[in-house]
Amino acid sequence: MNAMTARGLSLAAVVAVWTAVSHYGKIPLQLFPAIVGLGCFVAAGGGIPGLQKAAAGMVSGVVWTLLYVSVSAALGRQELVDALVLGAAVFGMVFQARVPLLSFTAGALVGAGARVGAETVGSTAAEGVVGAPAQAVSIDSSTTAMTALNQMVRTFRMVFSFNVRHAT
Repeated sequence: MNAMTARGLSLAAVVAVWTAVSHYGKIPLQLFPAIVGLGCFVAAGGGIPGLQKAAAGMVSGVVWTLLYVSVSAALGRQELVDALVLGAAVFGMVFQARVPLLSFTAGALVGAGARVGAETVGSTAAEGVVGAPAQAVSIDSSTTAMTALNQMVRTFRMVFSFNVRHAT
Protein backbone atom coordinates (compact mmCIF):
# COMPACT_ATOMS: atom_id res chain seq x y z
CA MET A 1 0.00 0.00 0.00
CA ASN A 2 1.46 3.37 -0.93
CA ALA A 3 1.64 6.31 1.47
CA MET A 4 -1.25 8.23 -0.10
CA THR A 5 -3.60 5.26 0.19
CA ALA A 6 -2.53 4.71 3.81
CA ARG A 7 -3.11 8.39 4.60
CA GLY A 8 -6.52 8.37 2.91
CA LEU A 9 -7.65 5.26 4.75
CA SER A 10 -6.37 6.51 8.09
CA LEU A 11 -8.05 9.91 7.71
CA ALA A 12 -11.29 8.23 6.63
CA ALA A 13 -11.14 5.92 9.65
CA VAL A 14 -10.51 8.82 12.05
CA VAL A 15 -13.44 10.84 10.67
CA ALA A 16 -15.75 7.80 10.72
CA VAL A 17 -14.82 6.89 14.30
CA TRP A 18 -15.07 10.54 15.39
CA THR A 19 -18.55 10.80 13.89
CA ALA A 20 -19.72 7.48 15.34
CA VAL A 21 -18.49 8.35 18.83
CA SER A 22 -20.17 11.74 18.59
CA HIS A 23 -23.50 10.34 17.41
CA TYR A 24 -23.76 7.03 19.24
CA GLY A 25 -21.87 8.00 22.38
CA LYS A 26 -23.93 11.16 22.79
CA ILE A 27 -20.65 13.03 23.28
CA PRO A 28 -20.85 16.62 22.06
CA LEU A 29 -17.82 16.49 19.74
CA GLN A 30 -17.90 19.14 17.09
CA LEU A 31 -17.33 17.58 13.70
CA PHE A 32 -16.56 20.58 11.51
CA PRO A 33 -13.41 21.75 13.35
CA ALA A 34 -11.98 18.24 13.33
CA ILE A 35 -12.53 17.79 9.60
CA VAL A 36 -11.22 21.26 8.82
CA GLY A 37 -8.23 20.60 11.07
CA LEU A 38 -7.48 17.37 9.23
CA GLY A 39 -7.61 19.33 5.99
CA CYS A 40 -5.08 21.82 7.34
CA PHE A 41 -2.85 18.99 8.52
CA VAL A 42 -2.82 17.46 5.04
CA ALA A 43 -2.45 20.85 3.30
CA ALA A 44 0.51 21.73 5.54
CA GLY A 45 2.31 18.62 4.32
CA GLY A 46 1.42 16.08 7.00
CA GLY A 47 3.88 14.57 9.43
CA ILE A 48 5.25 16.39 12.45
CA PRO A 49 6.08 19.62 10.54
CA GLY A 50 2.56 19.70 9.09
CA LEU A 51 1.06 19.07 12.51
CA GLN A 52 3.12 21.87 14.04
CA LYS A 53 2.33 24.38 11.29
CA ALA A 54 -1.36 23.50 11.14
CA ALA A 55 -1.87 23.55 14.91
CA ALA A 56 0.15 26.75 15.43
CA GLY A 57 -1.61 28.46 12.54
CA MET A 58 -5.09 27.47 13.71
CA VAL A 59 -4.42 28.43 17.32
CA SER A 60 -3.08 31.80 16.17
CA GLY A 61 -6.25 32.32 14.11
CA VAL A 62 -8.36 31.66 17.20
CA VAL A 63 -6.23 34.11 19.19
CA TRP A 64 -6.55 36.78 16.48
CA THR A 65 -10.32 36.26 16.44
CA LEU A 66 -10.55 36.52 20.23
CA LEU A 67 -8.53 39.73 19.98
CA TYR A 68 -10.88 41.02 17.29
CA VAL A 69 -13.95 40.27 19.42
CA SER A 70 -12.42 41.97 22.47
CA VAL A 71 -11.27 45.10 20.63
CA SER A 72 -14.52 45.37 18.71
CA ALA A 73 -16.55 45.08 21.93
CA ALA A 74 -14.36 47.71 23.62
CA LEU A 75 -15.02 50.06 20.69
CA GLY A 76 -18.81 49.58 20.85
CA ARG A 77 -19.36 47.02 18.06
CA GLN A 78 -20.21 49.67 15.48
CA GLU A 79 -20.51 48.13 12.02
CA LEU A 80 -17.75 50.10 10.28
CA VAL A 81 -15.35 49.86 13.22
CA ASP A 82 -16.14 46.15 13.55
CA ALA A 83 -15.26 45.59 9.87
CA LEU A 84 -12.01 47.55 10.19
CA VAL A 85 -10.95 45.66 13.32
CA LEU A 86 -11.64 42.31 11.62
CA GLY A 87 -9.64 43.49 8.61
CA ALA A 88 -6.75 44.41 10.92
CA ALA A 89 -6.94 40.95 12.52
CA VAL A 90 -6.74 39.29 9.09
CA PHE A 91 -3.76 41.51 8.25
CA GLY A 92 -2.13 40.27 11.47
CA MET A 93 -2.78 36.65 10.45
CA VAL A 94 -1.04 37.25 7.12
CA PHE A 95 1.78 39.36 8.58
CA GLN A 96 2.67 36.74 11.20
CA ALA A 97 3.83 34.44 8.39
CA ARG A 98 7.27 35.99 8.86
CA VAL A 99 7.62 33.68 11.86
CA PRO A 100 8.42 30.21 10.45
CA LEU A 101 6.13 28.30 12.84
CA LEU A 102 3.24 30.64 11.94
CA SER A 103 3.92 30.62 8.21
CA PHE A 104 0.86 28.52 7.34
CA THR A 105 -1.47 31.47 6.77
CA ALA A 106 -4.32 29.26 5.59
CA GLY A 107 -4.28 27.57 9.02
CA ALA A 108 -4.67 30.93 10.75
CA LEU A 109 -7.61 31.85 8.54
CA VAL A 110 -9.17 28.41 9.10
CA GLY A 111 -8.69 28.72 12.87
CA ALA A 112 -10.41 32.09 12.80
CA GLY A 113 -13.24 30.65 10.73
CA ALA A 114 -13.63 27.68 13.07
CA ARG A 115 -13.79 30.01 16.06
CA VAL A 116 -16.40 32.21 14.40
CA GLY A 117 -18.28 29.09 13.28
CA ALA A 118 -18.23 27.67 16.80
CA GLU A 119 -19.58 30.96 18.10
CA THR A 120 -22.30 31.02 15.44
CA VAL A 121 -23.31 27.41 16.10
CA GLY A 122 -23.35 28.11 19.84
CA SER A 123 -25.33 31.33 19.60
CA THR A 124 -27.93 29.98 17.18
CA ALA A 125 -28.41 26.82 19.24
CA ALA A 126 -28.63 28.89 22.41
CA GLU A 127 -31.29 31.07 20.78
CA GLY A 128 -33.32 28.06 19.72
CA VAL A 129 -32.81 28.66 16.00
CA VAL A 130 -31.52 25.12 15.42
CA GLY A 131 -34.42 23.66 17.36
CA ALA A 132 -32.81 23.49 20.79
CA PRO A 133 -34.64 25.31 23.58
CA ALA A 134 -32.65 28.31 24.82
CA GLN A 135 -32.59 27.12 28.43
CA ALA A 136 -31.22 23.69 27.44
CA VAL A 137 -28.09 24.97 25.69
CA SER A 138 -25.54 27.20 27.32
CA ILE A 139 -22.40 27.64 25.26
CA ASP A 140 -19.42 29.88 25.90
CA SER A 141 -17.97 30.42 22.43
CA SER A 142 -14.37 30.83 23.62
CA THR A 143 -14.54 27.56 25.53
CA THR A 144 -16.20 25.87 22.56
CA ALA A 145 -13.46 27.02 20.18
CA MET A 146 -10.66 25.93 22.48
CA THR A 147 -12.37 22.58 23.05
CA ALA A 148 -12.61 22.15 19.29
CA LEU A 149 -8.91 22.96 18.93
CA ASN A 150 -8.03 20.42 21.62
CA GLN A 151 -10.10 17.85 19.75
CA MET A 152 -8.26 18.67 16.51
CA VAL A 153 -4.84 18.27 18.13
CA ARG A 154 -5.86 14.87 19.54
CA THR A 155 -7.09 13.86 16.10
CA PHE A 156 -3.82 14.97 14.49
CA ARG A 157 -1.87 12.89 16.97
CA MET A 158 -4.01 9.82 16.26
CA VAL A 159 -3.67 10.25 12.49
CA PHE A 160 0.05 10.82 12.61
CA SER A 161 0.75 7.88 14.89
CA PHE A 162 -1.40 5.65 12.64
CA ASN A 163 0.42 6.88 9.51
CA VAL A 164 3.85 6.26 11.04
CA ARG A 165 2.98 2.69 12.00
CA HIS A 166 1.20 1.76 8.76
CA ALA A 167 2.91 3.78 5.99
CA THR A 168 5.43 1.10 5.02
